[in-house]
Amino acid sequence: MISKLFIFLKNPKGVERVKMSNLKIESLTSNSLSHYRTQHYFERVGEINSVDDLQEYCNWAKENKVKIYIIGNGSNTLFVKKNIQSLILKNKLPKYTNPLPNNRLEVSSSASVMEVLKYCYQNSMNSFYYLASVPATIGGALAMNAGRGRQHGCTIYDFVESVTFFEDGCIKTLENSQIVRDYRETMFTGIHSKLILSAIFKFEPTEFTENPLTSRQIWAKEHQDNTAPNCGSVFKAANYAILEKLKGLSIGKAMFSAKTSNWIVAKSQSSYSIIMLITIAKILHFITRQKIALELITID
Repeated sequence: MISKLFIFLKNPKGVERVKMSNLKIESLTSNSLSHYRTQHYFERVGEINSVDDLQEYCNWAKENKVKIYIIGNGSNTLFVKKNIQSLILKNKLPKYTNPLPNNRLEVSSSASVMEVLKYCYQNSMNSFYYLASVPATIGGALAMNAGRGRQHGCTIYDFVESVTFFEDGCIKTLENSQIVRDYRETMFTGIHSKLILSAIFKFEPTEFTENPLTSRQIWAKEHQDNTAPNCGSVFKAANYAILEKLKGLSIGKAMFSAKTSNWIVAKSQSSYSIIMLITIAKILHFITRQKIALELITID
């Protein structure tokens, strides 16, 4: 039973501790919470080790009028300001992959995509191998409806049987057809009072002529730009003729990749130059009346 919450807030005089429950909220300076590796001062950071933890955090955030952001591993996160006031919660639920009858697999949201793909390959199953180059957790991939791209129409949900999540003090399960989703978004995207706990996948047996994990990594090396910290695709909707013209444009230590469209690489501790590049792309789309929408999730 939850009884005490320790909140550690750094201030010029040291560390202030307030007792409220067993949970712990700390302040820290870090560059490890986003794959852009920008450095920020986070006023409130906690860890979710159980559904009870999330409920307690939600109660506290509501009482204190603080926004919540649940982070998997930061693969699509851009922190905007130097000081982040939102309550940043790390998904630290126990990892597991439980084999089920009929080529089904129950996977915790905290497990990595690569862990699932390695299991599928070792057991000769078809899977979402096109995500082998994406440094995401299963929960993050499900929340963002991760896939190959609009032109291919393939997503992780091609293999999903059901998703179990926590909301409003209850654990709920939805079948695949009940999960509202669109390109690069679902009913879970940006809704941080809901936490995906696990999913059941259904994979078909297959035979391989080559290792699909190695093939995808070779493809990624040729087509993606990982020469500097990045969060992958920046926009989920954009005019690629405009993005092509922005290739190589740099501001400070951030630049639109000269190799990969819709990709920003950065070697800066500040997110300012990344934000400026995104703003330039938005202005060009506004002037030419073209649609543009961020795939990155921006947090302040």
